[in-house]
Amino acid sequence: MHDQILPRLRKDIVENRWKSGERLSEPLLCKEFGVSRTPLRQALNTLEAEGLVTLIPHVGAVVTDPDAAEVGERMDMLIALEQLAATRVTEAAKPGVLREIQSIQDEMLEAVRTRDAARYYALNDRFHMAIVRGAGNRSLTDLHEKIMWHVHRERHRVNFGESVTSDSASHHEALLQAIMARQPEAAGLAMRKHLEDVSRRMLAHRQALTAGNADETRAKPASSRSAVRPA
Repeated sequence: MHDQILPRLRKDIVENRWKSGERLSEPLLCKEFGVSRTPLRQALNTLEAEGLVTLIPHVGAVVTDPDAAEVGERMDMLIALEQLAATRVTEAAKPGVLREIQSIQDEMLEAVRTRDAARYYALNDRFHMAIVRGAGNRSLTDLHEKIMWHVHRERHRVNFGESVTSDSASHHEALLQAIMARQPEAAGLAMRKHLEDVSRRMLAHRQALTAGNADETRAKPASSRSAVRPA
């Protein structure tokens, strides 16, 4: 039962159904999932270990609210993992993996040409996962999956997506060329350059959004503001 609840709760947090700082009502969730509190609390304990909720005595589970520094730290980890994966994939040069990566890149270029943002984003995730899984390192893959929950959550929080432009595709093209040319170090560096650019733009987008929200709050008359109290 715990294994059935956990992915659904995680997905709801990652996709921003439950907002940062929001308390998760155990009675509500037990009713929604049709379970007792025991499997629910087991799932919440796992989510706390993953950094998605905090369990507070006499309050319950509260969705975490990572600041820009925490998001930056996770992006640094993601960059290091994918740089290693790109290096290992290039060293191994397995034909099936290389064909898959090339095929996904071709589909991405078509999505750029047609300005199909939804398809591009989905293909982008597949492209990176093909490289990570192609590295053949289970520990790397598992750690990457956990980091990606936080990265996807940040994207949902700030409504951020990579721009669907020829420049976006060119970063992947440079990476793919290095992989196909059997140049491990160049492939790793190309991946790092690409993800560092994504990280900079994601954090800049978050900063601009935060500044805009602060300006909007200051612009409201004092009488229209209401204090927010814990649930």
